[in-house]
Amino acid sequence: MAKISSIQAREIIRFIFLFLVTMPLLGCGIIYYVNIVPRLDAVTLTADNVPTMELDGGNHPIRGVFKEPPVVAGFEQWWDGIQPEENIAVKYWLFQTCDDAKKAADVWRNGIAAAAIKINGKIESAYQPEPNPAEVIGDATWRCEESIWFVKNNVLVYVMGRSLTNQLPLTRAVARKVEAKIEGVLNKQ
Repeated sequence: MAKISSIQAREIIRFIFLFLVTMPLLGCGIIYYVNIVPRLDAVTLTADNVPTMELDGGNHPIRGVFKEPPVVAGFEQWWDGIQPEENIAVKYWLFQTCDDAKKAADVWRNGIAAAAIKINGKIESAYQPEPNPAEVIGDATWRCEESIWFVKNNVLVYVMGRSLTNQLPLTRAVARKVEAKIEGVLNKQ
């Protein structure tokens, strides 16, 4: 039997470690690592995506709404424009798996709305599934007035209006731009 040198042993251990770290990511997710740092910048909006608005203060890291499922990374952006309807906030959460993103989308929507509604005698989240199939964004969409909550692959996105005007057309357009960016990253993999 041949002896393994210490350099070969280190390479084998490194291979096993990298295999174990990347195995859960195969087949699902836009997550990628650069020096083992998760990134969301490929899907966050830029000034080119919303040319009539300006980023108010840059990208701010955020955590999950609840502890479970665990969030890999999160960012929020605040965008301001000339028109009142052009004041929005966009929050992004990256999860390790598609299932975690879907679980968070379903569970968290019940905790983010200050208001609830009564449906068939039960108190429900004000964020309800998008009733129009043509307006569904990503894998699933929930909406409350002017705000949209959607999940696409392993990313959860919340586009929230910040004014008293009708912002639904704008929040839909912004959500579609984020969805297209996620789709672009997925197509490159």
